[in-house]
Amino acid sequence: SSGINAEYGGHKVGVWSCHGKGYNQFWKLLLTGEIKNDGRCLDGDGENPRNIMLYECHGLNGNQQWFITEEGMVKHGGSGKCLTHDGRFLLLLPCDQNDDRFYWKFTGGNVEVAKKFYAIHSKQFSYRTKAEREEVQRERERKEKEKSDLKKREKQEAEEKKKKEEKEKKMEEEERARKEKEKKKQ
Repeated sequence: SSGINAEYGGHKVGVWSCHGKGYNQFWKLLLTGEIKNDGRCLDGDGENPRNIMLYECHGLNGNQQWFITEEGMVKHGGSGKCLTHDGRFLLLLPCDQNDDRFYWKFTGGNVEVAKKFYAIHSKQFSYRTKAEREEVQRERERKEKEKSDLKKREKQEAEEKKKKEEKEKKMEEEERARKEKEKKKQ
């Protein structure tokens, strides 16, 4: 697979085959939304789609703020455009859900979810294929169905419990009425 590769000379960010050794392919997405490599931040210019560079982190969000969507798109905080590539370099273009080059995955690390951001310590940052996106969608749908089925079962169990309690209450009332009737006969 191909991944994001920092070129240290010009600070441009390119797409290369994944080597799995970290270094210029080791990325972190922080809770602040910054994507870092070797202490510098991925910086995008919403006006110039080819101007994706590594700069010193400034902590002001905007052009250095990124969001990961559930589907795996990387959105630029400053422009709302999405990270993609042309096979050689990263680009920042309007998001296109039908183009595999707009979908990314983080692998080989830990992911912690917090609010809208993911904190990612990743050994590899590469694009996500359509088959992988479909698998993620199937898994999401499976989990939603499990939740829905659980809610249905819980509702059914609650209704059965209520019916049982009503039946027991009715039986107790009938028993009380029978005992009162016997008492009156005596």
